[in-house]
Amino acid sequence: MPLVYWPALMLGAYLLGSIPFSQVMAKIKGVDLRTVGTGNVGAGNLKREVGLPWAIVAGLLDGLKGTAPVLVAAEMGLGPGASGLAGIAAVAGHNWSIFMRGRSGRGLATSAGLILGLYWPYLIWTAGWSIVGWKIGGGLAGFLGWALLPILAVALGRPATESLMLALLALILMGRRVQGNPDSPRESGFAMRRILYDTDQDPNAPGDTAEDPLTS
Repeated sequence: MPLVYWPALMLGAYLLGSIPFSQVMAKIKGVDLRTVGTGNVGAGNLKREVGLPWAIVAGLLDGLKGTAPVLVAAEMGLGPGASGLAGIAAVAGHNWSIFMRGRSGRGLATSAGLILGLYWPYLIWTAGWSIVGWKIGGGLAGFLGWALLPILAVALGRPATESLMLALLALILMGRRVQGNPDSPRESGFAMRRILYDTDQDPNAPGDTAEDPLTS
């Protein structure tokens, strides 16, 4: 019977994920994130343009967007793979919000909320890689942390459906990262730079990364 409600759950999760909490927080302060900083509607840009406390609130709300669908799906009796897919719908909503006419944030906080609801030890893995990436000044480590999650799931003996779901999550996060910000160059060389360094700029030149690894 839970599968009867599956389409409604996925649609609800996407719509929940589409709520742009960072933009809402910024609007309260009279700022439109699409017109300042990186132009990205995410907590990283919110932190720079409005302040850390506002970014923390938005980040927590973004995280809850990923946790809630997973918990609802689990309460319906769905397995970890199906529950994770509900969380992925929220991540997709966050990354490509219908309320923002497409691209918005990059889904890291919502993804963290997803794995918190699914299997919280994954957070230790992703947070560790993100901190390494932040400390060394590049985004490759955080990128690898999410990409290797499916392999970690296999090593921990988690269900195969969960590993497949995490692989899909990693692909979504990678795709959004490669997509970059609204004004990012489209050339392949810049896409590779975003993969390796999380920025459109020359890594040897001064400048901020596209988004902070822990708050996007």
